[in-house]
Amino acid sequence: MNIVSSSLYRLPAGRRACRAMKPAIAATVAVALAFCCVLGCATLRSGGVAALRVECNVPGAEVILNDVLVGQASELEHGKAVRPGTYRVEIRHPSYYSYFGEITLGNGGAAVVKAALHPLLD
Repeated sequence: MNIVSSSLYRLPAGRRACRAMKPAIAATVAVALAFCCVLGCATLRSGGVAALRVECNVPGAEVILNDVLVGQASELEHGKAVRPGTYRVEIRHPSYYSYFGEITLGNGGAAVVKAALHPLLD
């Protein structure tokens, strides 16, 4: 294979150099695109994806889906990818009464759980 030198990186002969990217950046972008493609294909084969957002007045509250801790409420404010299906939702904090609910998400669907936790009485 013939290699043509560029001021930024080497390319096979006949290919135009992209002067906007350095080799390390180009390699990182290529790996990221490949990873996204593999992840996307795996997600489609496994039944799709849905999005869940949580809005809660207590940022440190734990979010539990089907008895599995998935993170804190503040981490899920911008959304979390989940598999489509029906979920039991619990949002809890040691100093507040817990929120309980159930949601059903379809493939490509999205839901927002709005939970207002109230402080425990002494």
